[in-house]
Amino acid sequence: MGTEEQLLAASIRSTIGQTSNILWRVLPLQPMSMEEADEDPSEELMELEGELRRNLNKLFRDVSILAERLHLPILCTSVSKAYDEHRDTLTQATHVFGEYMECPAFDSIRDIFASIDVMIDGQNISAVSVLQNILENTRKILVDAGISVPRNEKVVYDAVGKVINYAFHDVIVQYSLPRLIKCYKPEFAIKSAKSIVEYKLAKSEKELKTKVDELYTDTRAYVNDSGYSTFFAVIYCYDFYAHIEKVKREFQLSEVGPHWKIVVVHGGGASQSTIAGQSVANVSAIAQPPVAGGLV
Repeated sequence: MGTEEQLLAASIRSTIGQTSNILWRVLPLQPMSMEEADEDPSEELMELEGELRRNLNKLFRDVSILAERLHLPILCTSVSKAYDEHRDTLTQATHVFGEYMECPAFDSIRDIFASIDVMIDGQNISAVSVLQNILENTRKILVDAGISVPRNEKVVYDAVGKVINYAFHDVIVQYSLPRLIKCYKPEFAIKSAKSIVEYKLAKSEKELKTKVDELYTDTRAYVNDSGYSTFFAVIYCYDFYAHIEKVKREFQLSEVGPHWKIVVVHGGGASQSTIAGQSVANVSAIAQPPVAGGLV
């Protein structure tokens, strides 16, 4: 692929990010009741809808040009059909439980571009594989760092972060995702891998269920965050009380989306001890599992 196509693809990614931000800005301005729906839209909302329309028109045009330059006739046809389908409702967007916006036209063109992006960005696939391998070896990294039982999540991701920084030059620690209710801060964002990493530490079976629930909530914060296409949720369990297939089924039922990858890492068992004044439950009777966790 030539330089022109690479630049066009980069421009499309940027426009997708801008469009995503517009949708987040539209969210609090949406009517939340029948009475509000009857009122005239605010000037700010009208301006944002104008920006949204311009960005969506640009996306459909640029993705069509890119597909044509790459000699992808089927995708060219898909872009044309999608535009015809959404032409009259291009900026139509609805809020989902008041938490994020769904825009069918945006979702459609973004999905088409995702098919092209996979084909043109082989380096990203390799980078994701490298990152995946590091995350799966979280326990080995901790053991090599002299940490047998981590006290908290920070201990885990501090140790893993050192290794990730060796592998990638563009790691953002505590990446900020400002949303309406709160600001989400996943542990790492890696631009070259287009990946975000979220760590959870589960010290018991009960705590594992809580952490899984927290991850369900976090997935909504990353909706439409277009700069990143892969989201890793790493659950570090103190012991082998969580079967990976059970966690896998939980996430499949939750419909969190195909971009989420769940890594479950099992610690070697925490003996009865006190770590920095914190009591750790005695689960050493359970046999030690393999070092690396599994990937969903």
